[in-house]
Amino acid sequence: MVKTAVLWAMLALVPSLAVTGISGAVLGKGWKGSSITRKQMRMKAVAANGLLILLPSAFFLAMKAQADSLDVWFFLVQVLELTAGAVNISLLGLNMRDGLALSRRRARPVGARQV
Repeated sequence: MVKTAVLWAMLALVPSLAVTGISGAVLGKGWKGSSITRKQMRMKAVAANGLLILLPSAFFLAMKAQADSLDVWFFLVQVLELTAGAVNISLLGLNMRDGLALSRRRARPVGARQV
């Protein structure tokens, strides 16, 4: 039941990540710098990880769970999925940190001292 719910959640998660990437690209349009480059690289890794590992894993695990076939392949793919998910959460967290830092720098008036 949980694995089927994960598949249904993908209907919201995949478009949400796409909107996150697109909005970041629009907001950062014209910005230059190493922070921006790192954020872009991370988003590409998140997208690839999601499309190449997380999505196929979710389908595989749901299919195996519905067939009540909790064999060694199920558990290996489960570990892969959890690891890939942790990597994505970490990368998105780093992007959020860098994005907040960039927005603080942009909001500070020119010549203002940082306390």
